[in-house]
Amino acid sequence: MSVRKKRKNKVRDPKQVAVSIIEEGRFQREKILGLIEYYSRHSHWTMYRNEFSRPFVNLPSLKDWRGDGVVGTIYTQEERDMVDALSMPFVNTSSGNYADGIPSVHVDNEMIGEMAAKHLMQCEVDCFLFVGPTDVAYMNQRYVGLKRALELERHECSFVRYRPKGEILGKHVSTEVVRPSDLLELLKDLAAPTGIMAGSDLIGFAVLEACRRLGLRSPEDVAVIGVNNDEMYCNLAHSSLTSIDVQAREVGFQAAKMLDGLMSGETIKETLVLIPPERVIYRDSTDRSRSKHSEVARALRFIRNHPSEFIDVSDVLDTVPVSRRWLEMRFKAEVGHGIYQEIRRVHVERAKELLTTTQLSITLLSRECGFNSPERFDFAFRKLVGMSASEFREANQQTNR
Repeated sequence: MSVRKKRKNKVRDPKQVAVSIIEEGRFQREKILGLIEYYSRHSHWTMYRNEFSRPFVNLPSLKDWRGDGVVGTIYTQEERDMVDALSMPFVNTSSGNYADGIPSVHVDNEMIGEMAAKHLMQCEVDCFLFVGPTDVAYMNQRYVGLKRALELERHECSFVRYRPKGEILGKHVSTEVVRPSDLLELLKDLAAPTGIMAGSDLIGFAVLEACRRLGLRSPEDVAVIGVNNDEMYCNLAHSSLTSIDVQAREVGFQAAKMLDGLMSGETIKETLVLIPPERVIYRDSTDRSRSKHSEVARALRFIRNHPSEFIDVSDVLDTVPVSRRWLEMRFKAEVGHGIYQEIRRVHVERAKELLTTTQLSITLLSRECGFNSPERFDFAFRKLVGMSASEFREANQQTNR
């Protein structure tokens, strides 16, 4: 009789990891949540805490720390020098001028600009502007993406630059801070209607206030889109701010995954991972249809803000409490087709985006686009696009930058 030896489970010592991301604003908080999601599922980590027992620490406090790895941000040469002095793996989650050669995961800023351009071109405006601070790498990248996409459609675009005040110059968080009064001179000669991409929601908040002081209406005179979908700034703005929802949580998740590999001694094939933006969140600042029937505008906004969820006409009516007949009549008169057709159109547009930017199977992709079966998805896609989803993907698949 053979005796089976009992295997002993080898308990791994937890990795000591530090998070050098200051918890400030939705974008940074979402990155941290993505990091937490990764290590809670995949790894046995303990988080380094500072003297106040906070798990978010600055780089100088890590000078004499002897841990296993760090996820953080690099915005200045001083911070780069401190990272170079660390004798442990470091994954950067910022897009700046000082992280060359450092393993990095961050948002695809040029693609963010392209997404903003496509949205603003739908707003029937004549001129286009980008508003942001000078000498900030990720702002320049967003402008490049915006300008390139507009030029493909033979539109011009200008960069309205402001310089932060001397006492805050060089500090990343503060470079986005601008007083509306400082923008008045820069925006006073706008030719309405103009489409404006603000480099962030914080900047967009100031842009909308400056436009209000100049007597410019939004969205009638200026259509404004921000970045990050920070709901506090977006919903407190003078005209609620349309924004691009970037996948900040995915940045944190992928950064944690990269750090895990580095700490395990793996060779990282891709040392720079760019995370594409998620989608546009529609609000008043670009909703040019709201000047007709507010109920139709609310219905449109609800549909366009749910491109990945299964919704039907009854869900729209729950949001817009009027009779179905009245809304259908007004909706068709303004949009040109019915509510159900608009739901399907938005879902198919989302499908086209995913087909060109991901390798999701058609079955999984159909669920991500609000369809409850691949068969319904295939029927709707063929009807609206004139070809199957697989044929569309083959013809339009984007190559990775």
